[in-house]
Amino acid sequence: MLLCHIASALGQLPQVNSDDWTSAAVCAECHQSIHAVWRESLHSKSWVNGVFQAAYRRTKETYGAKQGRVCMSCHAPTVRHTKDYDAKEPITAEGVTCDFCHSVKGVDMSDAVDPIRVEVGAAKYGPLRHAQSPAHKIVNSELHKRSEFCASCHEYRNPNGLTVLGTYSEWKGSSYAKRGTQCQDCHMPLVPGRVVALDVKPDAPTSVNLHNISGSHDIERVRQAVTLEVEGYEWIGDRVWAYLKVTNKGSGHCFPTGLPMHRAVLEITLRDGSAAVGMREIPFEIVMLTKDGKPISTEHEAFTVAARIRSDTRLKPNEARRIEVAFDKVKATRLSLSATLFYEYTTETLVDDEDGQRIEPVQMKFLVASRRNTIRPAGR
Repeated sequence: MLLCHIASALGQLPQVNSDDWTSAAVCAECHQSIHAVWRESLHSKSWVNGVFQAAYRRTKETYGAKQGRVCMSCHAPTVRHTKDYDAKEPITAEGVTCDFCHSVKGVDMSDAVDPIRVEVGAAKYGPLRHAQSPAHKIVNSELHKRSEFCASCHEYRNPNGLTVLGTYSEWKGSSYAKRGTQCQDCHMPLVPGRVVALDVKPDAPTSVNLHNISGSHDIERVRQAVTLEVEGYEWIGDRVWAYLKVTNKGSGHCFPTGLPMHRAVLEITLRDGSAAVGMREIPFEIVMLTKDGKPISTEHEAFTVAARIRSDTRLKPNEARRIEVAFDKVKATRLSLSATLFYEYTTETLVDDEDGQRIEPVQMKFLVASRRNTIRPAGR
């Protein structure tokens, strides 16, 4: 693509809007490598993806359009400036678009209504020092390297004062924060790529911050976050004990984090040959309740009417949790023990096809880790 180079040679630069938001398509004219990754990311689909649209529709139908605006403030954040709450403008559908993040000049987490400070127009904020562009002003921003930048959307208290999204505060209380490891260090690492296209600026940096920011939707990243070990077992008489350890070794926040619909389950199964003779499930989850004690099971309820936490069995950063389970009245001569950790997400999605629009349930279940041991009675 030579658009930016040719336009520059002709004195016609990409049309950066000096008074309003600039579309990601304009950014792509020069920042091809970054845009190509971003457009496949969850951030670019934060408004249009079916899971969000289902929760957004449920919120409006149940609690009114005003409550739905809260959802838009992070999933279509340009509305903070445009007030396009009917989603008629193309920029709204771009979700967490390039220009929104690169117009942020400050974050004030003490402002519960709107912690983000933006400067919309010709100035673009980012982490590069001494960078210059003929198309727009560049402002070096250390904020773009710090977790506070992410906090404005990844930390949220609902109208009842309950923290529904606590990823930032989980990180802030961890050893990662104490040693200065920021969200961006893990979720936006430097990867090969050009900040600006070769034909535009041949001497531009050849590494860029990864812009897909997939988090828990990247199952390989989830698998790197936790380890599962079978530390031992005892088989005495007709009783079997199993000793396991699950460790959050690779994430600077709880495992799982984010929406309370995200959970992990450790399934421990004792088998005699192929037949299961016992099974236990250990959940790693946060369970929220309404004021009258009803368990929260959907996103729109969590963000609006969740009032208290019944239990929180998630793994804290760096936590190694030892788990002991017992199986009674075991009648066998040889047994096998399997331990399997799954990551689960139960939600809904908005389907739009030839049969029309409808909301359907979705359950996602991914294998994270698995271990298997053959065990024998004591003394054998």
